[in-house]
Amino acid sequence: HAGPRITSPPDAWPLSLWAELRSHSALIGGMSGKVFGPSDRPTNASRSNSPTTSLSPSSPSSKASLASKLSSEGLSPKPSEKAKAEAKPKPDKEKEKGGNKQKSKSGKSDKKVKEQDDPFGAMPSDSPFAKAGSLKDVVGDLEATADMIIQKLKLCEEVYNFQKDDCMPEKEGKRLTLLEVLAYWPMPEPKEKEKEEPMKKKNSKAAGTYGSGEDSRELEMSSGAQSSGSRSSGIPMIAAAVKVVKSNAFRTLIHKERSPMDMLDGEDDEPYLEPTWPHLELVYDLLQKVLQMKELESSLATEAGLDKRFVTQLVELLETDDPREREDLKTLVSRIFGKFSSFRSTVRRAIQSFCQRAVCLEHGEAPAYGLSEVLEILSQRVISSFSSPLRQEQKDLLTQVVLPLYKLDFLSCFHSSLKDAVRVFCKKDATLIKPTVQTLLRFWPQCASSKQTIFLGELEDLIHMMPAADFKAVAALCAHRISSCCISSHSEVAEKALGIWRHQPTVRSTVQNCRDDLPLIVSRLYSNITQAWGPNVMSRTMDVLKNFMEADRELFDNCSSKHRKQGDDAEKRETIRLKRWAKLQELHDLAHPERQKNNRSREPRKAQNSGRPQLTCNQEVSLNQDASCAFSLCWDRADATLKDQLQLQALLVNTSGKIVEAINSRNLTCFQSAVRLTSRAPQKNSKEACCGTIWATLDLLPVETALVLLVVTASNRSCLGDVAHDMALVVDFNGKVQLGEILAEPQPDAKMGLLGALRRLDWSSWNLLPKVEWATCEHFTDNPEMFSRVIKEALPLSLKKHRGQASFVVMSKGSVADCPTLTPAKQKVFLGMGWDFYSDEDLTVEVALVCLTASGQHVSTVCKGGQSVTGAFHTGDGALSAGIFLDFDALPVEVSVAFLTAHVPSEDFGAVQQPHCTAIDVTGREIWRYTMPEEKKTSTGLIMARVFWNEFYDRWSFQALGNYCTGRSWSDSLEYMKSLVTVPPSSYQTLLIEDEDTVARGDHRSTTAASSSAQSVIIAPPR
Repeated sequence: HAGPRITSPPDAWPLSLWAELRSHSALIGGMSGKVFGPSDRPTNASRSNSPTTSLSPSSPSSKASLASKLSSEGLSPKPSEKAKAEAKPKPDKEKEKGGNKQKSKSGKSDKKVKEQDDPFGAMPSDSPFAKAGSLKDVVGDLEATADMIIQKLKLCEEVYNFQKDDCMPEKEGKRLTLLEVLAYWPMPEPKEKEKEEPMKKKNSKAAGTYGSGEDSRELEMSSGAQSSGSRSSGIPMIAAAVKVVKSNAFRTLIHKERSPMDMLDGEDDEPYLEPTWPHLELVYDLLQKVLQMKELESSLATEAGLDKRFVTQLVELLETDDPREREDLKTLVSRIFGKFSSFRSTVRRAIQSFCQRAVCLEHGEAPAYGLSEVLEILSQRVISSFSSPLRQEQKDLLTQVVLPLYKLDFLSCFHSSLKDAVRVFCKKDATLIKPTVQTLLRFWPQCASSKQTIFLGELEDLIHMMPAADFKAVAALCAHRISSCCISSHSEVAEKALGIWRHQPTVRSTVQNCRDDLPLIVSRLYSNITQAWGPNVMSRTMDVLKNFMEADRELFDNCSSKHRKQGDDAEKRETIRLKRWAKLQELHDLAHPERQKNNRSREPRKAQNSGRPQLTCNQEVSLNQDASCAFSLCWDRADATLKDQLQLQALLVNTSGKIVEAINSRNLTCFQSAVRLTSRAPQKNSKEACCGTIWATLDLLPVETALVLLVVTASNRSCLGDVAHDMALVVDFNGKVQLGEILAEPQPDAKMGLLGALRRLDWSSWNLLPKVEWATCEHFTDNPEMFSRVIKEALPLSLKKHRGQASFVVMSKGSVADCPTLTPAKQKVFLGMGWDFYSDEDLTVEVALVCLTASGQHVSTVCKGGQSVTGAFHTGDGALSAGIFLDFDALPVEVSVAFLTAHVPSEDFGAVQQPHCTAIDVTGREIWRYTMPEEKKTSTGLIMARVFWNEFYDRWSFQALGNYCTGRSWSDSLEYMKSLVTVPPSSYQTLLIEDEDTVARGDHRSTTAASSSAQSVIIAPPR
């Protein structure tokens, strides 16, 4: 419809031609929104022939008749340059955003320009999208254009897998189709033209050419008919667009695995990017186009499928890992909230649910992303729309939804948005500042220094905003928290806390409202001067003391004198305490002279030198690539009667931080004897006793083994200090090469100690890290914190939930693993057994758990169809598996060992493929797994494993057996199981390598561990 704007008839034009031109101008203006002449209303006849929608182009017949009239008079006007510019189609900004984001430095390529001008022209001919036709061919027909857009959108509902390199023509065709739909999607008219229409009506009315009141009513009816027609024709197209959004955007989100420690680091540098983003971005642009339509109201949107459920799912998509998608979703949700007032409560409830899931659910289930965008919507749209004074439900949104987010560990990821939301609430209602401060003090972090810094900054801003009357109620709590942070060992926390009291009005308010608590505050500040190590902390402490002194000099002097008096009293109490302990020691020595004699007899032995250098703790020592290290634990006896209560262990940790093997007196070897326990005692030993030697052949260890921890333990009946003192972990190489020794004196209540670690640097290099740490528990599965800390230092990339976790899932024949005993819930396990068949014959395998006493007497049997016993029941047999639930604490006290058996009633185990068993605790974590090797046997019975009572640690242990036997049922094999009760666990273990002091490398002999003389405690020969 480009052409010069005609506001008055030329002098040479006939009046009849001018009247017809006005009629056509009104017709075209009713269709396109443009005004070409005076705003005379068209006649009823012309109005009845006009289209009923504002989206229709002008009729070609009317344009042709108008042009012929003008040419017959010789007065065809030439379009001006401005009109030519208006007639030129403008590029769609949304299309440019979706299709032309990435440009080369030299400019757009020919392909990009072609896609922008005509996306259908660049479409692959072999894709189904090319058969739908081009929208360019039907651009003049509104109905055909709408039908083709709906047809193309239906094709775009199909989602393609971008993880595979297939369907490339279809993927490219869908992208170009979405670009084409965006280019030809009907857009609202510019605001300038909307403002131009009433001005023209006003001018025409002043000139007396606007028409009568009846014509005005007819025009209103005509415009209402056009609006109704636009509404009815726009619903199918909007519904098709909404379906495309649902099929492409509403999906199961894929999240990158992140540990809680990763979340503390803030935003991810390498987030997971949605592979379908080339299509998904255009789908969101299409939804943006739909929301920009003026005729789209809430009733029309609901009818087209854009309902409350749609809005809720759109908010839930903010959990996606892709930051690009979160940004688009934030814009869309904000536009929906501003456009549809009926959906505002839905958006608020969806945001509330999103935040509460983040607070209440555990790690792995709670949303890790999207909180920043959700809080931005909340602060910029939702809270800003509240009117003052706030209602109670609006205040509850702050106290029950927003403030609990401060409890999250990854607060730094969304703190800025959370801070803005809280500020908007507090500006709306100043009475909310006090409960906000109280909530911060209740959720105050005790260890996380980064969160403490954030909380201190929040507290400082809120104190400045708080009214004086409200500050009086929380002044004491704030002062205690700030003063405790002032003496923090973390310099950043201390500086931030001291910075609050560098503000003199805050100091004056604190002195005025905390006069009774000021002595404690001043005392902490004085101690900061003598104990703080940072120069900035000391200088700021002096400034804060000066501010307190200027606020109230008399009160400050009283507090200073109290601090000095308290220091003198503390010194006196310490002197009295030392005297009392000296008196008690003297009385003890008089009552036990034999212990005093033993202590004096040990003093000369401490001066003896073994000739080995002492290895410094936490100072790594490089090892040879092909070295075999020998670790021998030697000590002096503290009590001669307690000689069998000490044990040396080696814990093998994989690259994930899990403990996968434990070498001890019941499990003497692992990984083809790469790590093993032998009876060797080191030469030139200056100690009274030794509990054997753990050998580690480094070049034989699997690549997955990243760490070997050396641990000493005592039984649950005694402490390490009661058994030994002056411990020494002697470290030698093969060939009797001495490396050094690690000296350790056990703490009085310690039952377990870590004495060193072997750390892998790469596939062939290892370092020895001497380390001395003690724990009060007797087993490594009961104290994962100590090992988790050591594993974190050695393997910083390992996940926190895996560090120190015992997971014996690579057990071999004869391997032994202990059961954790931290809580009663962990004493419940599920023993499962699985298998497969070589043929398709209908075979069955009967699984049972046979319980015996320590002497071999039969107590009970848990099997399918049999009676369940206390603490165990059969869960049923399947085609390829069976299971037994076992509660160790509820088992009869006479049960000392239980055998897990399997029998084939009709065939033999030659038809059974790879039987295996596993144990799963109540948390769903697999703690044991044993898989038998591929071998065909003619036996009909199998003793898969046994669970026995461990006397050393007073806990249950699991041993993988894999012994074939005869018999068609458990009762037929009962006598064989009785003979296995007294067999020690080491009898089923094979030592491929023994002591390398006496056996040359490459000339190792295979022996059973039972034939070795290794015992739990081996006394060194007399010197």
